[in-house]
Amino acid sequence: MIESTPNILVIKSAKSELHKVQKFISDVFASHQLNKECFNKVFLCISEATINSIVHGNKGDYNKKVELWVDCKTHLISVSITDEGDGFDVDNLPNPTKKENLLKESGRGIHIIKTIAKHISFNEKGNRLQFDIECK
Repeated sequence: MIESTPNILVIKSAKSELHKVQKFISDVFASHQLNKECFNKVFLCISEATINSIVHGNKGDYNKKVELWVDCKTHLISVSITDEGDGFDVDNLPNPTKKENLLKESGRGIHIIKTIAKHISFNEKGNRLQFDIECK
């Protein structure tokens, strides 16, 4: 894998912008010769976090932006996703594995990222998510 400077994409808060995210990630992976298994893990986590930023963070306000930052290092993909919303407290999220939450349509994104990522953190405001995924 080639060492690089971070790759940045800024999109408007609309689900119709998600195709730009897929192309961005595909281009990053192609330029760094990363494998398909790693792509799938990173794409899933970035997609979940981006949708959360659009829907919950920016509340679908098309005038607000979501910034994605991806840095590829040897065997480690570092990602940061920031929205312009008010933020949230990750400790107050319902546990998606509890019986009463199993059939809910949403609420699994952060859980999925925590399961896949080596490291996950949030800024104090709660509008920036950072995570690292190991790729071999």
